[in-house]
Amino acid sequence: MIKVGIIGANGFLGLELLRILSIHPKVSIQKILKRENDIDDEFTHLLSLNLSNLQTSNLSDFHNLDCVFLALPHGFSEEYVKELIGKVKIIDLSSDYRITDAQSYEKYYKSSFNANLQKNFTYGFIELKLDEIKSSKNIANPGCFALASQLTIFPFESLINNISITAITGSSGGGKTPTSKNHHSIRSKDVFSYNINQHRHLAEIYQSFPSLLDKLSFVPLSGPFTRGIYVTAHIQSKENIDLNKLNELLKNKYSNMPFVRIQSQNKLSNVVGSNYCDISISVKDDQNFVVETCIDNLIKGASGNAVECMNLMFFEDQSLGLKEMLPLYL
Repeated sequence: MIKVGIIGANGFLGLELLRILSIHPKVSIQKILKRENDIDDEFTHLLSLNLSNLQTSNLSDFHNLDCVFLALPHGFSEEYVKELIGKVKIIDLSSDYRITDAQSYEKYYKSSFNANLQKNFTYGFIELKLDEIKSSKNIANPGCFALASQLTIFPFESLINNISITAITGSSGGGKTPTSKNHHSIRSKDVFSYNINQHRHLAEIYQSFPSLLDKLSFVPLSGPFTRGIYVTAHIQSKENIDLNKLNELLKNKYSNMPFVRIQSQNKLSNVVGSNYCDISISVKDDQNFVVETCIDNLIKGASGNAVECMNLMFFEDQSLGLKEMLPLYL
Protein backbone atom coordinates (compact mmCIF):
# COMPACT_ATOMS: atom_id res chain seq x y z
CA MET A 1 0.00 0.00 0.00
CA ILE A 2 1.09 3.57 -0.73
CA LYS A 3 1.04 5.50 2.56
CA VAL A 4 -0.12 9.06 1.87
CA GLY A 5 -0.69 12.28 3.75
CA ILE A 6 -2.62 15.41 2.83
CA ILE A 7 -1.80 18.96 3.80
CA GLY A 8 -4.74 21.20 2.95
CA ALA A 9 -7.47 18.55 3.14
CA ASN A 10 -10.07 21.16 4.21
CA GLY A 11 -10.05 22.94 0.84
CA PHE A 12 -11.94 22.02 -2.33
CA LEU A 13 -8.96 20.19 -3.86
CA GLY A 14 -8.19 18.45 -0.58
CA LEU A 15 -11.77 17.21 -0.37
CA GLU A 16 -11.49 15.79 -3.89
CA LEU A 17 -8.24 14.07 -2.94
CA LEU A 18 -10.00 12.47 0.03
CA ARG A 19 -12.87 11.33 -2.20
CA ILE A 20 -10.49 9.74 -4.72
CA LEU A 21 -7.89 8.30 -2.35
CA SER A 22 -10.49 6.80 0.00
CA ILE A 23 -11.51 4.35 -2.76
CA HIS A 24 -8.05 3.85 -4.26
CA PRO A 25 -7.19 0.14 -3.91
CA LYS A 26 -3.46 0.72 -3.36
CA VAL A 27 -3.60 3.74 -1.01
CA SER A 28 -3.77 4.10 2.75
CA ILE A 29 -4.46 7.64 3.98
CA GLN A 30 -2.25 7.91 7.05
CA LYS A 31 -2.07 11.56 8.07
CA ILE A 32 -3.98 14.82 7.57
CA LEU A 33 -2.54 18.09 8.80
CA LYS A 34 -4.96 19.55 11.31
CA ARG A 35 -6.28 23.03 10.54
CA GLU A 36 -8.38 25.36 12.69
CA ASN A 37 -11.42 23.07 12.47
CA ASP A 38 -11.66 19.33 12.96
CA ILE A 39 -12.31 18.01 9.45
CA ASP A 40 -15.19 15.77 10.54
CA ASP A 41 -16.88 18.73 12.24
CA GLU A 42 -16.49 20.97 9.19
CA PHE A 43 -17.44 18.33 6.62
CA THR A 44 -19.88 15.90 8.21
CA HIS A 45 -20.34 14.02 4.93
CA LEU A 46 -16.90 12.51 5.68
CA LEU A 47 -17.83 11.04 9.06
CA SER A 48 -17.71 7.43 7.84
CA LEU A 49 -14.00 7.81 7.00
CA ASN A 50 -13.06 8.50 10.68
CA LEU A 51 -10.60 11.16 9.59
CA SER A 52 -10.33 12.79 13.02
CA ASN A 53 -8.06 9.93 14.08
CA LEU A 54 -5.66 10.76 11.23
CA GLN A 55 -5.26 14.46 12.01
CA THR A 56 -1.98 15.76 13.39
CA SER A 57 -0.38 19.16 13.94
CA ASN A 58 3.11 17.68 13.88
CA LEU A 59 4.79 17.89 10.48
CA SER A 60 7.33 15.23 11.44
CA ASP A 61 4.47 12.70 11.39
CA PHE A 62 4.60 13.00 7.58
CA HIS A 63 8.29 12.06 7.29
CA ASN A 64 7.81 8.31 7.12
CA LEU A 65 5.03 8.31 4.53
CA ASP A 66 5.48 7.44 0.86
CA CYS A 67 3.77 10.47 -0.66
CA VAL A 68 2.39 13.79 0.59
CA PHE A 69 -0.14 15.90 -1.32
CA LEU A 70 -0.04 19.66 -0.76
CA ALA A 71 -3.44 21.17 -1.58
CA LEU A 72 -2.75 24.74 -0.55
CA PRO A 73 -3.29 28.21 -2.07
CA HIS A 74 -0.50 29.92 -3.99
CA GLY A 75 2.44 30.92 -1.79
CA PHE A 76 1.78 28.54 1.11
CA SER A 77 3.68 25.41 0.09
CA GLU A 78 7.27 26.46 0.71
CA GLU A 79 7.45 25.87 4.47
CA TYR A 80 6.11 22.34 4.03
CA VAL A 81 8.29 21.57 1.01
CA LYS A 82 11.42 22.64 2.90
CA GLU A 83 10.51 20.26 5.72
CA LEU A 84 9.51 17.27 3.56
CA ILE A 85 11.69 17.35 0.44
CA GLY A 86 14.03 14.39 0.25
CA LYS A 87 12.07 12.50 2.91
CA VAL A 88 8.90 11.68 0.94
CA LYS A 89 7.58 12.11 -2.57
CA ILE A 90 5.64 15.38 -2.89
CA ILE A 91 2.78 16.30 -5.20
CA ASP A 92 2.05 20.00 -4.95
CA LEU A 93 -1.30 21.19 -6.34
CA SER A 94 -0.46 24.88 -5.93
CA SER A 95 1.22 27.07 -8.54
CA ASP A 96 4.42 27.49 -6.52
CA TYR A 97 6.72 25.14 -8.48
CA ARG A 98 5.14 24.88 -11.93
CA ILE A 99 7.27 27.50 -13.67
CA THR A 100 10.98 26.92 -14.32
CA ASP A 101 11.87 30.45 -15.46
CA ALA A 102 12.20 33.09 -12.72
CA GLN A 103 11.32 36.00 -15.00
CA SER A 104 8.14 34.34 -16.23
CA TYR A 105 7.15 33.35 -12.69
CA GLU A 106 7.62 36.86 -11.37
CA LYS A 107 5.76 38.37 -14.34
CA TYR A 108 2.63 36.26 -13.87
CA TYR A 109 2.67 35.67 -10.11
CA LYS A 110 4.20 38.93 -8.85
CA SER A 111 6.16 37.05 -6.20
CA SER A 112 9.69 35.77 -5.60
CA PHE A 113 10.95 32.56 -7.17
CA ASN A 114 12.77 29.83 -5.21
CA ALA A 115 15.00 28.22 -7.84
CA ASN A 116 16.63 25.85 -5.35
CA LEU A 117 13.30 24.23 -4.55
CA GLN A 118 11.75 24.48 -8.02
CA LYS A 119 14.55 22.48 -9.66
CA ASN A 120 13.42 19.44 -7.67
CA PHE A 121 9.96 19.41 -9.28
CA THR A 122 8.65 17.95 -12.54
CA TYR A 123 5.68 19.63 -14.20
CA GLY A 124 2.79 17.16 -14.08
CA PHE A 125 1.41 17.47 -17.62
CA ILE A 126 1.11 13.70 -18.00
CA GLU A 127 0.29 13.59 -21.68
CA LEU A 128 3.53 15.48 -22.47
CA LYS A 129 5.86 14.30 -19.69
CA LEU A 130 4.81 10.70 -19.00
CA ASP A 131 8.29 9.18 -18.71
CA GLU A 132 9.69 12.09 -16.68
CA ILE A 133 6.85 11.79 -14.17
CA LYS A 134 7.51 8.07 -13.72
CA SER A 135 11.05 8.78 -12.57
CA SER A 136 10.27 11.90 -10.52
CA LYS A 137 10.22 12.36 -6.77
CA ASN A 138 8.28 15.62 -6.73
CA ILE A 139 5.48 16.87 -8.98
CA ALA A 140 4.11 20.36 -9.58
CA ASN A 141 0.55 19.67 -10.67
CA PRO A 142 -0.74 21.87 -13.54
CA GLY A 143 -3.34 24.59 -13.18
CA CYS A 144 -6.83 23.77 -14.42
CA PHE A 145 -7.07 26.36 -17.24
CA ALA A 146 -3.50 25.54 -18.23
CA LEU A 147 -4.09 21.79 -18.42
CA ALA A 148 -7.37 22.08 -20.35
CA SER A 149 -5.73 24.45 -22.83
CA GLN A 150 -2.60 22.33 -23.20
CA LEU A 151 -4.63 19.19 -23.84
CA THR A 152 -6.35 21.20 -26.58
CA ILE A 153 -3.11 22.44 -28.12
CA PHE A 154 -0.82 19.40 -27.82
CA PRO A 155 -1.92 17.32 -30.84
CA PHE A 156 -1.98 20.33 -33.16
CA GLU A 157 1.00 22.45 -32.07
CA SER A 158 2.92 21.94 -35.32
CA LEU A 159 -0.06 23.23 -37.36
CA ILE A 160 -0.83 26.39 -35.42
CA ASN A 161 -0.36 29.69 -37.19
CA ASN A 162 -2.70 31.52 -34.80
CA ILE A 163 -4.94 30.32 -32.00
CA SER A 164 -7.70 32.02 -30.02
CA ILE A 165 -8.91 30.28 -26.85
CA THR A 166 -12.04 31.07 -24.86
CA ALA A 167 -12.32 29.05 -21.66
CA ILE A 168 -15.21 29.17 -19.20
CA THR A 169 -14.88 27.81 -15.66
CA GLY A 170 -17.20 27.14 -12.74
CA SER A 171 -17.29 28.88 -9.37
CA SER A 172 -15.32 26.14 -7.59
CA GLY A 173 -12.24 27.32 -9.49
CA GLY A 174 -12.13 30.34 -7.19
CA GLY A 175 -11.48 28.18 -4.14
CA LYS A 176 -13.21 27.72 -0.83
CA THR A 177 -13.18 31.30 0.48
CA PRO A 178 -15.91 33.37 -1.23
CA THR A 179 -15.10 36.72 -2.79
CA SER A 180 -17.18 39.24 -4.72
CA LYS A 181 -16.13 37.49 -7.93
CA ASN A 182 -16.41 33.81 -7.06
CA HIS A 183 -19.32 33.76 -4.60
CA HIS A 184 -21.81 31.45 -6.30
CA SER A 185 -24.85 33.58 -5.47
CA ILE A 186 -23.32 36.24 -7.72
CA ARG A 187 -21.88 33.97 -10.40
CA SER A 188 -24.97 31.78 -10.69
CA LYS A 189 -26.72 34.39 -12.82
CA ASP A 190 -23.81 35.87 -14.72
CA VAL A 191 -20.95 35.35 -17.18
CA PHE A 192 -17.94 37.65 -17.22
CA SER A 193 -14.37 37.69 -18.51
CA TYR A 194 -11.27 38.53 -16.49
CA ASN A 195 -7.46 38.76 -16.93
CA ILE A 196 -7.71 38.62 -20.72
CA ASN A 197 -4.30 37.60 -22.10
CA GLN A 198 -2.85 38.07 -18.61
CA HIS A 199 -4.10 35.00 -16.75
CA ARG A 200 -1.48 33.31 -14.56
CA HIS A 201 -1.90 29.97 -16.28
CA LEU A 202 -0.54 31.45 -19.50
CA ALA A 203 2.93 31.02 -18.00
CA GLU A 204 2.42 27.24 -18.04
CA ILE A 205 1.04 27.17 -21.57
CA TYR A 206 3.97 29.18 -22.93
CA GLN A 207 6.42 27.05 -20.97
CA SER A 208 5.12 23.89 -22.65
CA PHE A 209 4.59 25.51 -26.06
CA PRO A 210 7.04 28.42 -26.49
CA SER A 211 6.24 28.55 -30.22
CA LEU A 212 2.84 30.08 -29.31
CA LEU A 213 4.25 33.13 -27.55
CA ASP A 214 3.04 35.59 -30.22
CA LYS A 215 0.25 33.43 -31.62
CA LEU A 216 -2.14 32.85 -28.71
CA SER A 217 -5.08 34.92 -27.49
CA PHE A 218 -6.60 33.68 -24.22
CA VAL A 219 -9.94 34.82 -22.80
CA PRO A 220 -10.96 33.23 -19.45
CA LEU A 221 -14.61 33.44 -18.45
CA SER A 222 -16.43 32.82 -15.17
CA GLY A 223 -19.58 30.77 -15.70
CA PRO A 224 -22.86 30.23 -13.81
CA PHE A 225 -22.12 26.64 -12.74
CA THR A 226 -20.05 25.00 -10.00
CA ARG A 227 -17.69 22.52 -11.65
CA GLY A 228 -16.00 22.19 -15.00
CA ILE A 229 -14.00 23.98 -17.68
CA TYR A 230 -15.10 24.26 -21.31
CA VAL A 231 -12.44 25.35 -23.81
CA THR A 232 -13.17 26.53 -27.35
CA ALA A 233 -10.08 27.04 -29.50
CA HIS A 234 -10.21 28.60 -32.96
CA ILE A 235 -7.07 27.55 -34.81
CA GLN A 236 -5.69 28.92 -38.06
CA SER A 237 -3.51 26.27 -39.67
CA LYS A 238 -0.13 26.73 -41.37
CA GLU A 239 -1.11 24.16 -43.97
CA ASN A 240 -4.17 22.64 -45.57
CA ILE A 241 -6.06 20.31 -43.27
CA ASP A 242 -9.13 18.11 -43.22
CA LEU A 243 -11.03 16.28 -40.51
CA ASN A 244 -9.32 12.95 -41.18
CA LYS A 245 -5.87 14.47 -40.72
CA LEU A 246 -6.88 16.21 -37.50
CA ASN A 247 -8.41 13.06 -36.06
CA GLU A 248 -5.25 11.17 -36.93
CA LEU A 249 -3.12 13.72 -35.06
CA LEU A 250 -5.46 13.47 -32.08
CA LYS A 251 -5.30 9.68 -32.00
CA ASN A 252 -1.52 9.64 -32.35
CA LYS A 253 -1.10 11.74 -29.22
CA TYR A 254 -3.82 10.30 -27.03
CA SER A 255 -4.49 6.70 -28.09
CA ASN A 256 -2.63 5.39 -25.00
CA MET A 257 -4.04 7.95 -22.59
CA PRO A 258 -6.90 6.37 -20.61
CA PHE A 259 -8.74 9.57 -19.76
CA VAL A 260 -8.72 11.46 -23.05
CA ARG A 261 -11.82 10.68 -25.14
CA ILE A 262 -12.64 11.84 -28.65
CA GLN A 263 -16.25 12.95 -28.99
CA SER A 264 -18.24 14.04 -32.01
CA GLN A 265 -19.77 16.80 -29.85
CA ASN A 266 -18.87 17.92 -26.34
CA LYS A 267 -20.98 18.51 -23.25
CA LEU A 268 -19.68 19.56 -19.85
CA SER A 269 -22.00 17.07 -18.15
CA ASN A 270 -20.12 14.25 -19.90
CA VAL A 271 -17.04 14.86 -17.73
CA VAL A 272 -18.13 16.54 -14.48
CA GLY A 273 -17.41 14.29 -11.51
CA SER A 274 -14.85 12.27 -13.47
CA ASN A 275 -11.21 12.37 -14.52
CA TYR A 276 -12.06 12.39 -18.23
CA CYS A 277 -11.01 14.98 -20.78
CA ASP A 278 -13.32 15.08 -23.81
CA ILE A 279 -12.15 16.61 -27.09
CA SER A 280 -14.05 17.27 -30.31
CA ILE A 281 -13.05 18.84 -33.63
CA SER A 282 -14.97 20.71 -36.31
CA VAL A 283 -13.52 22.06 -39.55
CA LYS A 284 -14.46 25.44 -40.98
CA ASP A 285 -12.36 25.23 -44.15
CA ASP A 286 -8.99 23.85 -45.21
CA GLN A 287 -7.12 26.48 -43.11
CA ASN A 288 -9.32 26.87 -40.02
CA PHE A 289 -10.74 24.49 -37.44
CA VAL A 290 -12.23 24.50 -33.95
CA VAL A 291 -11.21 22.27 -31.05
CA GLU A 292 -13.49 21.97 -28.02
CA THR A 293 -12.23 20.44 -24.78
CA CYS A 294 -13.87 19.96 -21.41
CA ILE A 295 -12.70 18.67 -18.03
CA ASP A 296 -13.82 18.77 -14.41
CA ASN A 297 -11.59 21.52 -12.99
CA LEU A 298 -11.40 19.83 -9.57
CA ILE A 299 -10.55 16.34 -10.86
CA LYS A 300 -8.69 16.11 -14.19
CA GLY A 301 -7.91 19.80 -13.71
CA ALA A 302 -6.40 19.21 -10.26
CA SER A 303 -6.81 16.32 -7.80
CA GLY A 304 -7.47 13.56 -10.34
CA ASN A 305 -4.41 14.50 -12.39
CA ALA A 306 -2.39 14.54 -9.16
CA VAL A 307 -3.50 10.98 -8.37
CA GLU A 308 -2.62 9.92 -11.94
CA CYS A 309 0.87 11.31 -11.28
CA MET A 310 1.09 9.39 -8.01
CA ASN A 311 0.14 6.16 -9.78
CA LEU A 312 2.90 6.69 -12.32
CA MET A 313 5.48 7.60 -9.65
CA PHE A 314 4.77 4.33 -7.84
CA PHE A 315 4.64 2.25 -11.05
CA GLU A 316 0.95 1.51 -10.77
CA ASP A 317 -1.64 1.55 -13.56
CA GLN A 318 -2.17 5.19 -14.51
CA SER A 319 -5.95 4.93 -14.17
CA LEU A 320 -5.99 3.10 -10.81
CA GLY A 321 -8.59 4.51 -8.42
CA LEU A 322 -9.91 6.91 -11.08
CA LYS A 323 -11.52 4.87 -13.85
CA GLU A 324 -14.38 3.91 -11.52
CA MET A 325 -15.41 7.58 -11.20
CA LEU A 326 -18.00 7.89 -13.94
CA PRO A 327 -19.32 11.34 -14.85
CA LEU A 328 -22.19 12.56 -12.67
CA TYR A 329 -24.18 13.69 -15.74
CA LEU A 330 -26.93 15.40 -13.68
